[in-house]
Amino acid sequence: QAGPSRSAFLSAFFALVGCHGTHVGLGLLWLGTMMAQLWVKGFRPEILRRLHCFGLFWHALDIIWVAIFTLVYLLGASP
Repeated sequence: QAGPSRSAFLSAFFALVGCHGTHVGLGLLWLGTMMAQLWVKGFRPEILRRLHCFGLFWHALDIIWVAIFTLVYLLGASP
């Protein structure tokens, strides 16, 4: 039986990676939407603002992934 009672580490790992993966998937959908809007409407000020917000979101995911990697892989492996 898999679950928190068997391995808290693996439960936390899959919860963190799953949550991060969900955000990456949503970010890719957002990116596709932004590409379609650029194709149809061009570089308007409101589209550029949305692109800027997307860039902030995407780079925040990068920073969070570095934190998850550090906590789970590097610090989690130490005895």
